[in-house]
Amino acid sequence: MRLFIAINFSGAFKAKITALQAELRQLPVAVKWVESENIHLTLKFLGEVKPERLATISEALKDACRGIGPLDVEAKGTGVFPNWRSPRVVWIGVSAGTPLLELQQRITVAFADLGFPADAFKPHITLGRLRPGVAAGPLQDKLQKLADMSWGREKVRAINLMESHLSHRGARYSPVTTVYLSG
Repeated sequence: MRLFIAINFSGAFKAKITALQAELRQLPVAVKWVESENIHLTLKFLGEVKPERLATISEALKDACRGIGPLDVEAKGTGVFPNWRSPRVVWIGVSAGTPLLELQQRITVAFADLGFPADAFKPHITLGRLRPGVAAGPLQDKLQKLADMSWGREKVRAINLMESHLSHRGARYSPVTTVYLSG
């Protein structure tokens, strides 16, 4: 099973993000855009995991979320990874302040105890991916103009353990475990 931990958003929130994608699609830059149903915020990528570890992983996620209440997040700002010289990922930033960072840190610690390495965390929503060597000048110009733009806020009430199903048609994600943030 290929697993990751994520925040999934409402249809209304995703609609604002796909409206931005539609605007960016008009630019003469070859980008593989993320499908609307796949828009999410990854808190931790776990990778390939044996199915027999699923119960332990689900419990670790529940423990990490215990005592944390709903979070307010805002989709704001734009950019690329790793940099403008060789852009590979187009993203919208996510800000939620200390509660989101605390949640992600608790998940990192809980999963380090299960043997999953810690990763650097830059909260973002992936909009699309570019192939190496793609000239992204028009995209860079547009994204830099949108660097301070907000695409809305959302109250996050649940965290999901997600399974990624890869195929020649692209990725499809499905929730395996849902943990509600109840404080």
